[in-house]
Amino acid sequence: MNRQTDPEPVAQFVRVSAAPAGAGSPADPNATGERIRALLDQGRAGVAVAMLREMLSADQGVLLARVSRAERRVLVSQLSAAELSDILDEAPTEAAATIVSELPAARAAELLDDVDSHTVADILQGLTDAGAAAIIGALHRPQDVVSLLQYPPDTAGGMMTPDFPRVRRGITAGNALDALRLFGEDAEGFGWVCVLDDQRRLSGAVSIAQLALASPARSAGELADQYGHRLVSVSPDTDREEVHHLMSRYSMGIIPVVDENQRVLGVARAEEAMQIGEEEATEDMLRVASAPGERVFGPLRLSIQHRLPWLVVNLGTVLAAAAVVNLFESTIAAVAMLAVFLPVVAGQGGIAGTQTVTLVVRGLALGDVPRHAGLRLLGRELLLGLLHGLVLALVTGLLGWVWKGSIGLGVALAIAMVGNLLVAALAGAGVPLLLRRLGIDPAVSSAVFVTTFTDVFGFLIFLAAGGFLVRELG
Repeated sequence: MNRQTDPEPVAQFVRVSAAPAGAGSPADPNATGERIRALLDQGRAGVAVAMLREMLSADQGVLLARVSRAERRVLVSQLSAAELSDILDEAPTEAAATIVSELPAARAAELLDDVDSHTVADILQGLTDAGAAAIIGALHRPQDVVSLLQYPPDTAGGMMTPDFPRVRRGITAGNALDALRLFGEDAEGFGWVCVLDDQRRLSGAVSIAQLALASPARSAGELADQYGHRLVSVSPDTDREEVHHLMSRYSMGIIPVVDENQRVLGVARAEEAMQIGEEEATEDMLRVASAPGERVFGPLRLSIQHRLPWLVVNLGTVLAAAAVVNLFESTIAAVAMLAVFLPVVAGQGGIAGTQTVTLVVRGLALGDVPRHAGLRLLGRELLLGLLHGLVLALVTGLLGWVWKGSIGLGVALAIAMVGNLLVAALAGAGVPLLLRRLGIDPAVSSAVFVTTFTDVFGFLIFLAAGGFLVRELG
């Protein structure tokens, strides 16, 4: 993107960074946003816009997406094209799409012409087909964006940028640096230069620092061969999560995206990979909680759509646990003190199962659990469950004996603790591994099944053992 080169943005950044955090401080975007909305309510739009300009571009985009449509119209109308382009380039994709969706197609295209092409593609994918088509038709270079829109947004092709520093093998270091200067500020964020052969195939990589320090007469190919830098490449249909894993594993600043002939189509940058890592971690966490795709203050319809079905499923599992308790109704009636410890058995099993399933699902998402390591992971969790169960068995067994004066109750609690923590370990590790083998996302429903297993088997073990042991041992 073409960015301003005058010193004003730098000075503004220093003022924002140096400001003390707290309510009303420019460093607190939420507090600043509330003040801007209050100023708009008072009809002081000029002061509100001046305060908006003190915020960083990413925060400006979030604020513009959160205010009402009428408030957004007032703020946007007083911002320059350069300011709006910066906001669209830096803001989260959803926020940028919200802003663009309310602009005339010609105006939106004018702003997006100064935004990185892959960012434009992401924004357009958040619009309606008709809205996106109208903006594409008004872009100065629509082919740059259309070439990216052919790939799904969750692939390497969808996240790559086609504009990246690259040089031919035969070019000298001096000429390569001149070419990079012509590339201009679009080289921002790139520390490496791809070295291509005459067929545009990836031949290696050289850092900008190495080009600058090398003899001007040396070729880029010689430097790439000397330092032996080889970039891992991916195909356009590679899942973006795999791109993030590769970049993290090999500490790479860029990953080239190549076609079937190894010609470089573009590169994925570390900046996008960091965002993907955060999004994937959030998505996995929400899936474990059976609330995928939700956001704080998101639409109620979306929350109901995602949560209600799993609440209904959970109701069925709770009823299954209740049915197990009902089987021992006469036992509970005869030995009423067993009912006191039912929540203890279920609660410990549920917590242990949740710990295990969260760890395993996250490990699967990060690629830390290869398919051949499933049994080893299962064995480790079972051993851990046994050790935890023995410790908790000693504590709860003594508690039951001392509190109720029943040796049978204490022994039954000890058995139930060991048994239920083994069940929690088996279900917490086994269910996600089984779902992966079946081709089902382990994050979506593992927690519900694990809770079912720990409740049902925990009650079954405790009530069966308790009914027998209390009668026999007292």
